[in-house]
This record gives sequence, C-alpha cells and structure tokens, in this order.
Amino acid sequence: MAKASNQPAVDVLVLGEHPAAYFAAALLKQKSKLNVLHATLPGEESPDRLVVVNPEMFDLHPLLTPWRRKLEMTTIYGLSFLSDDPATRSEYHGKSTMTLVAAYKDIKAAMVKVAQGEGVEFATPKTVHVHRLDENGLEVTVGKLRVRPRVMVLGAHLSKEQEKILGMPEAWGQDVVHRYTFVKFKGAHKVELGPKAIIPMSLDLMGKLFWGWLLPCGQTIQIAVEQPVETVNQLPPKTLLTHWVNVLKRHNVLKQDTEIPMREVESMDLPFAGALAHEGLANRTLLVGPAGGFYSASGEDVYPNIWSAVFAAEAIKKAWKEKHLQDALQSYRHEWRTTLGDYLRGPQQNLKFLLPLVYRNQVMTTRLSEAILLGKGMNR
Repeated sequence: MAKASNQPAVDVLVLGEHPAAYFAAALLKQKSKLNVLHATLPGEESPDRLVVVNPEMFDLHPLLTPWRRKLEMTTIYGLSFLSDDPATRSEYHGKSTMTLVAAYKDIKAAMVKVAQGEGVEFATPKTVHVHRLDENGLEVTVGKLRVRPRVMVLGAHLSKEQEKILGMPEAWGQDVVHRYTFVKFKGAHKVELGPKAIIPMSLDLMGKLFWGWLLPCGQTIQIAVEQPVETVNQLPPKTLLTHWVNVLKRHNVLKQDTEIPMREVESMDLPFAGALAHEGLANRTLLVGPAGGFYSASGEDVYPNIWSAVFAAEAIKKAWKEKHLQDALQSYRHEWRTTLGDYLRGPQQNLKFLLPLVYRNQVMTTRLSEAILLGKGMNR
C-alpha cells in the first residue's frame, strides 16, 4: 500500500477502514484533480465475517463491475424461514441469483485495490485528531501530518469530543443498535442447503423478533444471530446463538454431530438503518458506512454502505466549485434519503403478526424473501 507523502495539500480527507471508505476515496480521486488522503483510525477493527452482497452492488459504478467475476462468492437462490418448531418452515427458491455471500476481508481488499488503482494516498497513523473547522475547511492532524482539507468523508467513529466539533449527534438510540454475534468454521459438509443454496433464517428466535442466519461461502459456514443491544443483559448473545444452532439441527439443516467452536464466537454492534436516525451530514463532513449507519434493517453490510460512498463522492464533486461548499453538500442528504432510504427500511409490516402468514402462504413467503434480500417493499 502506498504511503502518504509529507505534502500538506489535502483537498479531501477520508477516514475509516470499511470498504465504503476506500471506495469513496477512489471515486473522489477518479478523473479529478483532487488530492485525496485516506487514513485508518488507530485501534479501528472490524472482524472478518461472511456478508451478504446484493448483486446490484456491481452495477453501482463501473469500477465495481469487474469484481463480480474476481471475488470468491457463493450464489444464493432464496431463503428458508425456520421456526423454533421443527415442523414449521417455509421456503422460497428463486429461478435465478437472489444474492451472494462473500468474505468481508475479500470485499475490503478489493476496495483497497480500487483505491490504489486510482492513485489515492494512504496513511496508517498512530493518532488522528480533529482540531477545528472554519469557513475554509477543517484542521486535522494525521500522525505527524497537519492537513487542511475542505471536506472530510467519515466512515468510522471518532471520539465523542471530536464528533462534537463536527456537529455530529451524540449517539444512536438503543432501538437502532443491534448486537450481531457470529461464529465461523470449516464445515460445508456438515450443512444441507440443496443443489442451489438457500440461506436458512429465523425471524423469531425464542419467540421474540430476534433473527438468525446460516451463511455459506466456499467451505466456510457462518452461523449468526442479532438482537437489540438493550436485550443482551437479559439474554446473553452466546445463549441465543446456541439456541439457533439447536434450531438448525432440529430442522436437519445442520448435522447432529456438528461441533460449533463457541470459544471463537465474536460480536459487534451494528446500527441497523441508523442512517434514518441520523442525517448523514456534519460540518463539512459526509458520513458513510458505519459512521452514517448505512446498514439495512435486514442487517446487510456491504451494498448499502458502498452505495452511501457513491452518493458522497458525487455530492462532493458537484459541490466543489460552489461558492458556499457547506451548503452545496446538502444534496447528499436528499439523494440518499429519496433512494437508499427506502432500501434501508426493509420489511415495514409488524413481523409478529405477519409470521403465521409467511409459514402458511407462499405469496407472503416470496414477498418477505424479496424484501429481505432485495429491499423490495411488501405492499405490491
């Protein structure tokens, strides 16, 4: 990875190690004279995991299109909704690809290469500090380098003090943040998903609206659950994950003798549809990816976050020559709210009342599957 030079002329500073941050940097640099610096934040970590990738991601921009063939991904043709009761389930099999499953680290590596190809400079500083901002831009120290970017793209979380300088909201409400807990293991031979793989999923683990997934990619299997963060004290995530493993075994999706490496369980907090709670815009700073909460209500990571990067880069390029840049950046909020906002919302119905219909009615099974995997509305 190329290292940043010591020249201080940085037009746009991009912070964050999420794929969306790298892709935003690439787009800002592409076919422009902007000096773009990408920097990771000290201590920033995102555990490797399997992620669902909407195939439409590769149509968001020509720089993404070649990666449809380059990335190792498993094709998914539908969903299988599993109740805690082994006699109750419902499946939807699409005639063509519904979604894909890939490794997060592979998506990230691909976006790093895209940014490198566009000539983005990189920095991995031990410290990043936002000092102040004024009518001309921001003042930021990146390691030993003091820069004055006119705009910043933020794809990760800063300290509360520095976020306050940028005018960012203090925090998402507890109804937004969900605890995502998962475990990976090599065990494709232990799982029965059929010749055209579908994703086993639960919408009501332990009789509550807690979700569970089993994701396959090559020989790797990932079993995951999610729950509102406010419930983790009453129901430990490992307990919920163990319950989901038992459900999978009762439905004969997972072989009875499968040993799950529970010591390797990982958890992370994700702001599902968090962008709808925040504006995605701070003082001269556009929030993308994790910082903006661009995760769908179905827990989808990559596609909506990359989409936010596309909008951010377009907004900055259009606003760059405007007299009042800060005001011109407002188009970012409008663009994603009128398009991506609908995608983030996910299924709108109260699933508690909808679930019995899903298990009995194939039309409802199909609609819910398309809502979860493709972001389509239920009312069609």
